[in-house]
Amino acid sequence: MRFSLFGTKIYVSFLFAATVSFMLATDRTGLVIPTLFAVLIHEVGHLFTMYVSDSAPKEIRLIPASVQIIEDYRRPQKSRAVISLSGPLANVAVGSAIYINACFTGSQTAMKFAIINGVVAAFNMLPVSGLDGGRLLLIFLCRKRELYSSMRILSIVTAVLAAAVFLSGVYLIVSGNANLSVFIVALYLAVCAILKR
Repeated sequence: MRFSLFGTKIYVSFLFAATVSFMLATDRTGLVIPTLFAVLIHEVGHLFTMYVSDSAPKEIRLIPASVQIIEDYRRPQKSRAVISLSGPLANVAVGSAIYINACFTGSQTAMKFAIINGVVAAFNMLPVSGLDGGRLLLIFLCRKRELYSSMRILSIVTAVLAAAVFLSGVYLIVSGNANLSVFIVALYLAVCAILKR
């Protein structure tokens, strides 16, 4: 599905819609909806900063396991760094406010949502291709090196982190605490390392 909103082209893939529908239909933990809201807060943080700085994105693509915001790469690095930070900062701000509320009210639901926002912010700050931390690392590396060399370093860092997460998953299996989500994260990081060199 394709449409335009405020001059920005938006593409929602069938697989994205199918994946979200499947997650909602099979969720037994009650964490999928708050996680989707935390991701929405994250992306709104990026978009708000882009629109405020008069640099609306060209296109937003919603595909499985990713929201791609196609932006103008002619912008100064400082501006791109601020935009990259704005998503995690939105999660931290909302998560902190909800955490304070949960401390006063004792609401476990609010506490879970605050933690989810913190996890989304921390995950996106990993120095990995396709995530905000990876964009920030690339901006830093490009100040000292050429783009190709910087991107190779970023791919290596991504691959090392993917291997570390995978080995953590193996350790959890050996210790009797198997967790499928750890392997899903490792696979996601490995795909980022391969496809986003």
